[in-house]
Amino acid sequence: MHSYRKSLLVASVLLVGGSVTWTATSAYHLRSDAYRRDVQQDLTRFFELPCDLGGVRGRTFSSRTFEDVVIWLPDRRDRVFSCEAAIWQENEANGVESNELDLVSGMLAIRSDKWVKGDYRHVLESGLGHDFEDLKLVRVGMEAFEVSFERGDFLLICRDTSGAIDLNDPKVGVARLHAYELNGRRIDQGVQIHARFKPEGGVQVSELVLTVPKVPLESMGIGPLLGGKIQYGEFAGSLQYIDHAETPEVWLKGELADVELAEVTQSMAWGPLSGRFSVSVDAARVSGEVVTHFRGKGRIDNLELAPFTRLFGRGDLAGAASIHLDAVDLALGHIERLRLSGNVSGISLEDWLRPWGRGSATGRLSIRNNNLDIVDDNIKSCDIEVVVLPPPGQPGTIDRALLLSAAEEALNFSWPSALPQNLLPEKVEYVEFGMRLLVRDNKMRILGTHGASGDTILTIRVGGMSFGVIKEESDSLDLEPYLVALRRKAESYDRDRVREWWQSRTGSGR
Repeated sequence: MHSYRKSLLVASVLLVGGSVTWTATSAYHLRSDAYRRDVQQDLTRFFELPCDLGGVRGRTFSSRTFEDVVIWLPDRRDRVFSCEAAIWQENEANGVESNELDLVSGMLAIRSDKWVKGDYRHVLESGLGHDFEDLKLVRVGMEAFEVSFERGDFLLICRDTSGAIDLNDPKVGVARLHAYELNGRRIDQGVQIHARFKPEGGVQVSELVLTVPKVPLESMGIGPLLGGKIQYGEFAGSLQYIDHAETPEVWLKGELADVELAEVTQSMAWGPLSGRFSVSVDAARVSGEVVTHFRGKGRIDNLELAPFTRLFGRGDLAGAASIHLDAVDLALGHIERLRLSGNVSGISLEDWLRPWGRGSATGRLSIRNNNLDIVDDNIKSCDIEVVVLPPPGQPGTIDRALLLSAAEEALNFSWPSALPQNLLPEKVEYVEFGMRLLVRDNKMRILGTHGASGDTILTIRVGGMSFGVIKEESDSLDLEPYLVALRRKAESYDRDRVREWWQSRTGSGR
């Protein structure tokens, strides 16, 4: 018969673990209230936390069942752990002892809002810092458990959870669990939970990975990390939580579908953005309530331009874009790689030109991006077509002052001598208006789209005759100063979050 002066680990799952010391005497004494109280006192002394034990029941010569085990925070403010049954089993094979523990129908709380910082440290440094090797414990099984994990704004509540924890390596524990409810949402296919933790000197979760089938994005618990509630979108893939000393981080990988940009960009310096997107995410990092890195590809529909035009100091400008993202690799304030195509529509030419302050024009502006490729914050290549269409059923007009200043200042074009400027009316009718922008390595050429030679940008009508008044030039425009100004503008947004990262990219740290 075994001597039962052994340790019972009642809550070693993930973060919370420890041992209960007990001694078996006779079978009748195991069920006595006096023995239950003795073991309950052992629990309380071991954890230095209030503990309750409903009863002790013998199973075999080498196993015992502890019933209705509960461990509380100080002053019984909140439960750390509870289970209906904790079954301790001792084994021996070839002279080698090993022990197993099965936990049935319970809950495990890993830091909740009711815990204060001192509680968390106390729990880790008291009963949880014991060496699993001394217990000869090689496996902890779980059945029908609720496991809640909270760290900062990140919250996961997994119910109907079963699985096992491998403790063969006393220095590293590995939990492999399967849950069928995630943050209140039933998941018929189940959620896989993989966690690694270190039991020495207190138990610390170093990594937590959830692998999920297609589920509503709101069930992933990342809303608070992004600054608000998530109501739309679906996700299938993995969520990896990594615990750092200062700021934990969450990495996403998988497929996101029908996500509202406004919900996931609330904390961004340029946000919130409006639109909907579906993407394949190779990696997305959330830290400090900010999406700091994103790599993937996908599509964005109905992306409103106003937040971006505000970035340029243009105020709210009507218009929306649809974008195909062929390659995206972004970090906070920095573009590693961005390759996309798409179109922009719904822009009023009058609103677009108003900041120029030289007059107005009528019509609608549409932009088709055949290709934009940005590498390391520089435009490697770009091919954009810009077309202005007159208002429906009306001729398009442009103020004379605006036309002349745009031709001479913006496009660096000399007015043709065949059409004296004094013959122009105050409002000039345009027949065709379009250009093509080609960029190579931050150098842009502005090309025409019509005319006999295909090199005309603007054709106007005066006195019933058409004149091609603005044509393409052979010179290139250097975009580098504008890109530098844009980087500085981006840096000025939300300085507490952007400045440190940006300096690391542009200063000596880069």
